[in-house]
Amino acid sequence: MYICNAQQARQEDENATKLYHIPSLILMEHAAQVCTEHILQTKKHNIVIVAGPGNNGGDGLAIARLLYQKGVRPFIYLPGTSMSESENVQFEILQALNYPIHTNYQEFLMALDKADLIVDALFGNGLSRPIEGQWKAIIQAINETNVQTISIDIASGLDATTGEILGCAIQADQTYALDCLKEGHLVGDGLRISGKLQCFDIGIPHKNLKAPVFIDANNAKLPLRSDFSHKGTFGKALMIGGSQAMHGAITMAAKACYKSGIGTLTLCIPDCIADILAYKMDSAMRLVCPSQDGKFSKAILNIFLDNVSQYDVISIGNGLGRNAITKELLKLALQSNKPLILDADAFWALQDQSELLKRSAPTILTPHVKELSYILSMDVKTIAAQPIQAAKAFSRAYPNCTLVLKSSISIVSKGERCAILASPNSALAKGGSGDILCGILTGLYGQSGDDFQAAMSACFIHSECAKQNLDPACFQPEDLLEAIPRVFKTLRKTQLVD
Repeated sequence: MYICNAQQARQEDENATKLYHIPSLILMEHAAQVCTEHILQTKKHNIVIVAGPGNNGGDGLAIARLLYQKGVRPFIYLPGTSMSESENVQFEILQALNYPIHTNYQEFLMALDKADLIVDALFGNGLSRPIEGQWKAIIQAINETNVQTISIDIASGLDATTGEILGCAIQADQTYALDCLKEGHLVGDGLRISGKLQCFDIGIPHKNLKAPVFIDANNAKLPLRSDFSHKGTFGKALMIGGSQAMHGAITMAAKACYKSGIGTLTLCIPDCIADILAYKMDSAMRLVCPSQDGKFSKAILNIFLDNVSQYDVISIGNGLGRNAITKELLKLALQSNKPLILDADAFWALQDQSELLKRSAPTILTPHVKELSYILSMDVKTIAAQPIQAAKAFSRAYPNCTLVLKSSISIVSKGERCAILASPNSALAKGGSGDILCGILTGLYGQSGDDFQAAMSACFIHSECAKQNLDPACFQPEDLLEAIPRVFKTLRKTQLVD
C-alpha cells in the first residue's frame, strides 16, 4: 500500500490513462464497485450522497447508480453546475435511468434529517484552495448531524499532502482511500478527521513509483530462526547506557532486546548502577565501568575501544545522561565500523557532530520530533507539522542512515525508501516506551543485519504490543514487554501461512 502526496497521486492517475491506456471511466467504475460493496455492508438504506464538481463527484454518482442496482435508493445531491468529463458521463447514465438528482439546498437539508449514512464525494485530492460559500455551508450541515459519514478518497476540505484543513472539512467516520493513501490522511489534521482509513485497489499499475509504503503485518517480517542454530547465530549486542538517575531506561531496553530474540546481550553500565542491573536483568552480561557523579567516567572511552570488536551491533543512549563524556563516547562509536543504534541522549550528543553520521557502517536513529531537531536545521514545530518531509530531508542529508522518526505516526526512512506506520495510541505516551522500541529494534537487527526491515518490524511490533484491553492512562511500559511474545507468535504464524 503506497502513501502518495497529492501530486504523486494525480500523476499515477494520469499514467494509468496515458501510459497504460486504461480509460478513466474504467478506474471510476472499479472505485465505485469496491466502495459500493463496503457501503452495502453497513446495512444502511437512507443514504445521502453529496457529489462535487470533479471526478470525486463522478465516483459519488457511480456509487449511487450501483447502489440503486442493488435495491438501495440513495438521495443524490449535486449542488454544482460544472462537471468533469467522466462525472458528466455518470450524470447522463443516471438521467437515462430516470433517477432523480437533486440540486436544491433545502431538499438536501430535509434529506439529511432522515439519513442514516452520508457519502461525501465533494472534493478529492485536487483541492488546493479554501472552501467557501455554498460548499462551506454543505460541509457544515453534514458535520452538524450525528449521521455516520464516509468520505470517498479523502475527507472533503483536507489538503491531500499537508493534512491542513482548507477553510473547513468533513469530519468523516470512515475514509475509503482510492488506489493509495495520501500523505494528508496521516499528517496535520488528517488522522483526526479521516476516521477509520481503508485503502482500495482500483487497478492502477504502479511501475517505478517512489513513494512511502504502509507498514502492516504483510511487511513486518521476523528474522528466520533455524532449529539448528546457536546463540552466536542471532547476534551479539552491546547496549551502552544507564545512569544513577535513569537506570530504568537501559533496563527496559535490555529486556525488550532479549525478548526480541538476540543471541547474547551485554550491558555496558556505570558501576553506580551495576548491582541494580544485576538484580533487574540477570539474563544479560555486564561490562561495568567506573562512574563519576552518577554517570560514566572518562574511563568508558578506553573500555569501549578495548571491547567494541566483540559485538555485532551496539546501541547507545538509553538513560546515558548528558555531559562531555557522552559526546566523546558517541564520537568514538560513530568513528568505529560497527552497526549502531542511536537513541535518547545520543541525539543531544549529536548536536555539534552530526557530520559523523556520514559513515559507511549501518546506523539506525530513533528520535522523536524534538530529538530530530538537534540534527536537522528544522525547528520542532516544522518537523511536527511536516514529519514526512522532515524524514525525507534527513535521508537526503544522510542517505546511508536509517531513521525511525517517532510521532503520532512512525516514519522509517533510508535513502529513497520510506515506510509509515499510522496507529496513534496514547498508551505509548509514557516514559520508557521509546526505550522498549530501541530494545526490540536492537534484537531484530542483531538477528537479521537488515536495518530497514528491522526498523519497520520493530515499529509494527511495538505498536501492536500497545493494543491491549487496558485504559491507556493505566498502561505501563512493562505491559509492552509482556506483550512482545504474543505479538511475535502472531507474526510468526502469519509468515508461516505466507
